[in-house]
Amino acid sequence: MTQMNSSMNFLPEDYVEKRQAARAAVVFIGLLLAVVGGILGTWSYKQWQYGIVFEEQAKVSGEIESAGKLIAEAQQIDQERATMVAKAELTTTLMERVRRSALMKEFTDLQPKGVNMVSLELKAHEIAPQPGALQNSEAEKAKRAAAGLPPIADKPPEVEVVIDLVGNAPTDAQVAQYIAALGKSPLLTDVNLLFSEEFKRGKDDNTEMVRKFHVEMKVNPNADLRRLTSSDESSADASLAQ
Repeated sequence: MTQMNSSMNFLPEDYVEKRQAARAAVVFIGLLLAVVGGILGTWSYKQWQYGIVFEEQAKVSGEIESAGKLIAEAQQIDQERATMVAKAELTTTLMERVRRSALMKEFTDLQPKGVNMVSLELKAHEIAPQPGALQNSEAEKAKRAAAGLPPIADKPPEVEVVIDLVGNAPTDAQVAQYIAALGKSPLLTDVNLLFSEEFKRGKDDNTEMVRKFHVEMKVNPNADLRRLTSSDESSADASLAQ
């Protein structure tokens, strides 16, 4: 009898249904809140991760930009350096590698006894570059431009100095001795005798006969006496004055 009473439920059915519905609603709301909370938590975590990624990306972008500026500055420095080197080479080319006073001193020191200079003329002209060299230069410029490197400055023009020396000597032997000495000079190259002829110093029949000669030569392009000291220059100028 007691067992039968304990299993009996005296609550109205509608009340029990409402109570079960309320419990189900609470469970549903709890689950909904849990799902929403999980979604919000995941979204917040992802946002936090994205924030780190964006921060690292911004940092990397800043480093790339700084590196780009440094590269641009380095290229600018290289270009300015190349320009300065080109100007220096052009200035060096335009300067006389062998001073005229040094040449005059060399001609005077090498003169055999009895040989005299009548005239001395220096003619300088630019040497045209080879067509192949120009094409290679243009190709190199295009290659460096494609690689983002600063352009190579144009090489200064090569200058050739030709010397015409006219003199006189008592005999052909002294002319030959002088030409041989000029040919051994480190300041000169391509020494050639253009002519040597006999003539009288004066109009009288008894006037002494001498040899007039004309020698053409070039300044050695490998010679460089721009560092000639002032004392050497003064002695050369004194020889020129004599």
